[in-house]
Amino acid sequence: MAHAPVMTDDTRRARWCEAFGAHENSIMVYNDLCTRMSEPQRFYHTLEHVDELLTLATDAGIDSPWLDAAIWFHDAVYTPGDGDNEAASARLATRTMARLSLTDDAQAHVITAIHASKDHKSTDPDVMAFLDLDMAILGSPPGRYIRYAADVRREFGHISDWRFGMGRKQFLKGCLKRKHIYLTPWFHERFEAQARANMQAELKGFS
Repeated sequence: MAHAPVMTDDTRRARWCEAFGAHENSIMVYNDLCTRMSEPQRFYHTLEHVDELLTLATDAGIDSPWLDAAIWFHDAVYTPGDGDNEAASARLATRTMARLSLTDDAQAHVITAIHASKDHKSTDPDVMAFLDLDMAILGSPPGRYIRYAADVRREFGHISDWRFGMGRKQFLKGCLKRKHIYLTPWFHERFEAQARANMQAELKGFS
């Protein structure tokens, strides 16, 4: 069972309505996304993940309607291991965002951010901040990181330990080889050192 969301539904819904309007079409999108984030194959990519990113965006002083939309939509379609997740999520967002109170420019920014989340690369400062938000879990306190890693393993419960370990080690080593895991100063200062310590500890566990 996925862990309980960070926000109450009332708090989350109020933030949604502030960003996208409280009209019927907006609430229909909200309900659909909440249903998607509660799908049985999800253990990390859940409402808890959405809540943590929304909360951290506020803490970082970068929250905005387009960023909230990117947070909600970037994992809206999620099948563990499917390389089409980001593209499918972008297609869903493209079809759906017309129902929300977002400008055309904001909608385009959301789609750019979703596609960038596949490889976590961008030169757009706003998108870079979104990517850092999505990677912030790597720099969380050790206990939260361990739970995150366990939840990711549960999402890939359909594959063997050996196969999962190969893919996970490739991901961890790729992150650690980067000169900077985080692309923006605020996130680099707060999360870089802990992220490297967490990932190095996880790698040792595969030895």
